[in-house]
Amino acid sequence: MSGPATETSSPTTNPAVSRSSARLSGWWIALVLGAFTVVLRLPAFLSTRHLVFDDGVYGVSVLDMRHGLAPYTGVFSAQGPLHFSLLYLGDLLGFRTLEGPRVAPMVAGVVATIAAWAIARRLAGSTAGLIAGVLVATSGSMIWTTGQVTGDGLASAIALCAVWAAVAYRDDPRLRRALLTGAVMGAAIAVKPLILPAAIPVGWWLWSRRRTDHLAAAIGASIAVWLASALPWGLGNVWDQSVAYNSGAGPRYAKTAQLRKLFSTFTSRDMLVFATLVLALVTAIFVAIATRRGRSVATRSQPVRRADVTVIALWALVMALVLVFEPALYRNHLAEIVPPVALLAAILVRTPRALVVLLVVLVPFSVAHLHDVLDPTGYRGASAELMHRLAELPRDAEVISDDPGFVYRANLRTPPLLNDTSQKRIDQHLLTEAMVADAARARAVCAVVVWTSRFGKQMPGLPAALRDAGLQVAQTWSNDRALWLRPNCLNHYEL
Repeated sequence: MSGPATETSSPTTNPAVSRSSARLSGWWIALVLGAFTVVLRLPAFLSTRHLVFDDGVYGVSVLDMRHGLAPYTGVFSAQGPLHFSLLYLGDLLGFRTLEGPRVAPMVAGVVATIAAWAIARRLAGSTAGLIAGVLVATSGSMIWTTGQVTGDGLASAIALCAVWAAVAYRDDPRLRRALLTGAVMGAAIAVKPLILPAAIPVGWWLWSRRRTDHLAAAIGASIAVWLASALPWGLGNVWDQSVAYNSGAGPRYAKTAQLRKLFSTFTSRDMLVFATLVLALVTAIFVAIATRRGRSVATRSQPVRRADVTVIALWALVMALVLVFEPALYRNHLAEIVPPVALLAAILVRTPRALVVLLVVLVPFSVAHLHDVLDPTGYRGASAELMHRLAELPRDAEVISDDPGFVYRANLRTPPLLNDTSQKRIDQHLLTEAMVADAARARAVCAVVVWTSRFGKQMPGLPAALRDAGLQVAQTWSNDRALWLRPNCLNHYEL
């Protein structure tokens, strides 16, 4: 539509109608971004194969909880006390199908995209919001952690909601908004404490109104949510497994190596985010220099508060330092740093048209680096043979494996506390050869899978212990991999 009415504001324009139209437009954008997010994650969500170790651990943990095992007592949990509760809720929403454990992370991916859009929109306008939403939706690190089961995607999404609530409080400071902000931040920490640097922008915007009572209420709400999520499982158990465990013995890598991993992963999995940040910084510097020299430069018109840029940049910087200096940086952890970097890039962008051209050029590069998660294959070779053998077991059989993903995707379960067979548990003597052997003696255990050095080289006495427990080698593969089965297990379950 064209004409004078579209070029200038009419004195008779109804402000309420304009606001209603803006809200409607915003909801449509949010819905489109959400649908786009789901489409990108569907291949990983529907993958017949577990794509990373965490997907297997947390997937089988949910299956164990279906059969009555509780977090921290029957199911080992290295994450915060709210993590398994959310996965269990997502599993219910997924009707307890095999993909049920992946529902909560998928929802988290959608929430993260919409929250990033809403935050940037408040800080720098609709264009910035759209850029932030698209960057988070297409981020490889976010796809890897929200298309399958991990703790990082969930924590990152909830933290973004806390930041969103804090910005809303800054614009309209009310006690209920402060309470909501604190509660959501507490929920994020209760999923994964590593997300704590998100408290920087949350605290800044809560304090921006200098309402000490509101800030205190928010902190109280945060603590209350954490305690409420931990008390049902026992504070001692939660502390031992989600706090003391993560600060104890385990793999440790050189900080320079972790810095290289951070940079290499970010520039491959998250190239679109990285390129946007570089373009934003370069154009922002160019505009600043041109302005000082008195030149006029056509850029996005809506100004951005310097304090907002500073606090988002500080969030990203502190998060990067936390990742580099943690004992062991894994690629999943980059889901914590993508949102602040994406927000920073979005609110700093001054040339959206140039950005569109750049992103289009880089899409093939990004797709090539994300092929494994955008188009994952099923099990092949020895893995496919193993899954075929596991599929022959009774549906209520228990299986022990040093790679729990096979148990998860076979729709089976593990004995108590054997859902997580990570190296860190072995290093802390929380998973021992004797513990595996004792569990294997139970008649409900139909199979033991030895697939990595964790059950192989690090447990040299395990084969003899499994024979004593009544299991026999059913099939072997290269690299000392083996499937142990209990004879007549099927007949036992038919009695």
